[in-house]
Amino acid sequence: MRPIDEESRIALDGSRPADTLIVWAWRDGSLVVPEPLQVIDAGWDEDAGDSVKIGQNISLTVADPDGSLGAWRLDDPLGVAGTLLQVIYKIGGARALNAAWFRITDNTPDELVDWRVINEYGYEEPDGDLEPHTRRVPVITSVVKIDAVDLTIGPDRDKLENPESPGAGATIISEFKRLTHDYFPTVVDPGVTDRTVSRQLVFDRERLEAGQDLLGRISARYRMGGDGECRVYPLGGDSVWRVEPGYGLVSVKRRQSLDGLYNRWVVEGKESENGQPVRAAVSIETGPLRFGGPHGRAQSFYSSEMIETYSQAVAYATRLRDEFLSSLAVVLTVETVPRPDLQAGDRIEVGAPVVAGYVAYLPGEITSIRRSFTTVPGSTVLTVSCSYADVVNALNRTDWAQHLTGNKPALTWDRMPSTWGSAPAITWDNLP
Repeated sequence: MRPIDEESRIALDGSRPADTLIVWAWRDGSLVVPEPLQVIDAGWDEDAGDSVKIGQNISLTVADPDGSLGAWRLDDPLGVAGTLLQVIYKIGGARALNAAWFRITDNTPDELVDWRVINEYGYEEPDGDLEPHTRRVPVITSVVKIDAVDLTIGPDRDKLENPESPGAGATIISEFKRLTHDYFPTVVDPGVTDRTVSRQLVFDRERLEAGQDLLGRISARYRMGGDGECRVYPLGGDSVWRVEPGYGLVSVKRRQSLDGLYNRWVVEGKESENGQPVRAAVSIETGPLRFGGPHGRAQSFYSSEMIETYSQAVAYATRLRDEFLSSLAVVLTVETVPRPDLQAGDRIEVGAPVVAGYVAYLPGEITSIRRSFTTVPGSTVLTVSCSYADVVNALNRTDWAQHLTGNKPALTWDRMPSTWGSAPAITWDNLP
């Protein structure tokens, strides 16, 4: 989560003017445009997780009244040969916070050309339709579409020319820093536990991917901060925000898909001594995905020459099944009020109204954030991955609301507001 001052945090929870972006263009430590870019609209995306490429990207449409920002040369002010964008998020009615730094990857001008006649003494166009001492000149105005990605593009493009291995005494964090230090400083957030790394590891070609894999060994990820620093943060942790009806929530949507819902894992190998095939299968035996139940039969196959015995095949099939069950998730699309302090990778609680008549609080991880400054100024759409087990537990809550649907949990005074004071025991049967 991005750091934010108390005044701005309070403003985020109330009504306020529209938020805006302030964008400065830099190259080699100096401003290349003397004023902030005139942003007409913007889309800003953040992604985190194992199934997507981690990072941020931004698309801007900027006004270009004099036609000077549409790049011809690579080193023009908004050219792709090293121009950086500093993005500052201005909270309506409050302060601003540093959001991120990006490198321009695409510049696409949309120009409007108007021809005007100007006086120019001594100029005469033979056989032209203009009077002597006048000349027709183009006047160009445009808007420029700019695409940019965060500073991780540096180590991502900078490939390792030769295989590399960690040095003596290296740790996960020190190796991550070594691989990326030419592009940004690294800050380690609380909760990350470093450890030594084997010198037998070999990094080949992909610099940033090697760093990401290293952090995965200590249950950590990276993400870029607002001052151009890379922050290494731990997976999991506590929720940083609860969004619910009346407190920031606009809508919650969800979707189910049959794809990838296996219920049997078949592992195949080969005995090392005689080459005889080895095969074992492990199934889901209970619940809605049970093998042979209404869900049917859906096998996933895995084969490896490393599997040499039946017990190894069983163990690996069991591991695949358990990893699948632990990764089952309900993915929510959550539209909220603008929250520039949230980052992909944060954990939040989503209060989703359900038809049973109550709000189910679903803990989950933000895997992506989509911010728009076009049709709805400052609208924010979060993709939140919630553990399937957590969702089921939240939907199975027992409280007063479920009494209305006919499910009567035990009712005691300690479930009632403390302002009611003490009273004798009460049951459903003696309610009025």
